[in-house]
Amino acid sequence: MLITLSLQRDRKWSTREASSTSPVDAYKAMVSTEIAEMSVRSQPEIEFQASWVRYGLGPIDLNFLRCTAQKTSRSIEMTVRDPRPYFEFLHARAGRILVSHHGERTLVKPGSFILLSDQYPYQIEHPDGSDCLTAHIPEDWLSTWVSDPHQHLGKQLSTDHAWTRPLTGLLTAVADSGLDTVALPRAVLADQFGALSALVFNQRLEDKHDSELVRRIKESICEQQQAHSLTPRTIARDLEISSRHLHRVLSNAGTSFSTLLTSSRLRRAAQILASSGQSHLPIGEVAWLCGFVDQSHFARLFKAAYGSTPSRYRAQHTGKAEQA
Repeated sequence: MLITLSLQRDRKWSTREASSTSPVDAYKAMVSTEIAEMSVRSQPEIEFQASWVRYGLGPIDLNFLRCTAQKTSRSIEMTVRDPRPYFEFLHARAGRILVSHHGERTLVKPGSFILLSDQYPYQIEHPDGSDCLTAHIPEDWLSTWVSDPHQHLGKQLSTDHAWTRPLTGLLTAVADSGLDTVALPRAVLADQFGALSALVFNQRLEDKHDSELVRRIKESICEQQQAHSLTPRTIARDLEISSRHLHRVLSNAGTSFSTLLTSSRLRRAAQILASSGQSHLPIGEVAWLCGFVDQSHFARLFKAAYGSTPSRYRAQHTGKAEQA
């Protein structure tokens, strides 16, 4: 039964089919209907081109997308209208992808992967155009393969690790050759995809040098994030290590002190803004309590990470009217 349902989801589309509407609007309608509701922008719109091929693979959909330069975003309102728990597992075959999601701002390089959740807002920019895969995955299915996938949201998974190569090979074979001549049932291929994904995600955690120290650094940053003058030296001193060692450990883990500090402060701000018990606090005070000195800088970072201004985010979660 899974094989039949998978085959029924196979489809091809391109902007050449857009006759009575602009290519950008046609693309927006397609991705919103077939993948997840999104807005799309491209300049100039008349020159925008895109193509899409989907293969149903058991419980997941493999969406191969090619497009010229464009910006895609999923707002808080869209997540409310479509609250289904799905992940989007992006693989950049060609072209950089700039992603803002779940408090993270990430440059996804060609050959790399990144995991997004449709339950949270995100912004995706393809400045060079793109050739990418988006695996549309039910949360309950991915959770059977990957323990706590939410901890990976918005973080680049590079091709440096051994298990990303066979996963890339599987996806490349499907993209280039299709599934018409594949003898294996598609549900079996889905399980292979799930197993390789599990190896990729688990290896990301296990291969980090000094993983316990990384955890302690994150905890120390979280505990002191409200301090406006917090520096790497302060954290290093508290953990009785050198600042140089701290930077090396975080670099090996694929992150940096400033990234962790900003992400931690933004997550705390989101928690306060979503709390009805703290809806009386002015936005400037929320920024200050979370370690941000400049309210306008905080607002820009928050919108980039969560797809909404702080005031609008609060209104969506508490019903409190937006501040002027």
